[in-house]
Amino acid sequence: MTAKRLVAIAAFVGLSFSVAGTASAAEKEEMTLANAGGVIVPMAPMAAYAPNIDRPAILPALYVALGAVQAWDVYSTRAALAAGAREANPTAAAFTQSSGSMLGLKAATTASTIFFAERMWRKNKVGAIVMLVAVNGATAAVSMNNMRNAKKLSMR
Repeated sequence: MTAKRLVAIAAFVGLSFSVAGTASAAEKEEMTLANAGGVIVPMAPMAAYAPNIDRPAILPALYVALGAVQAWDVYSTRAALAAGAREANPTAAAFTQSSGSMLGLKAATTASTIFFAERMWRKNKVGAIVMLVAVNGATAAVSMNNMRNAKKLSMR
C-alpha cells in the first residue's frame, strides 16, 4: 500500500466521522421538531440547517491531518524496519513487533492528542492550533526521516 493511499484513506475516514456527527445533530433536531406535542410539524429542508460553529474550520482539518500523518508514520516505520532499521524511540520500540500493536499505539496517540487539544481549546484557542500544527509537523518530519532511512537501507 502506498503512502498516498494511506493518506487518502485516513483523510476519508476523518472527514466521514465529522460529516456523520453533523448529520446526527440534524436528525436529532428534526425528531424534536416532528414530535413536538404529538403534532407533526412540517420540517425545513436539510439545506436550511446551519450548525452553530464556534470553532474555525482549521481545527477539524488539523485533526484529519493528524490522522493522516499518524497513518503515514505507521507505514514509514514499517518500511524502515523492513529495510533493516531499528526503532529509535524506546517507548515505541515495544510496539514494532506487529502492525496491530503499532496501529493501536497510533490510534491511542491520535485520540489523546485530539482530547487534549479540545481541552486546550476551551482556554487557549491559539495554543491548541499551534500545538496541533507542531505535533503534525513533528510527526511528518519523523515519517520523512523513516522513508529516507528505508530508501537508504534498501539500496545497500
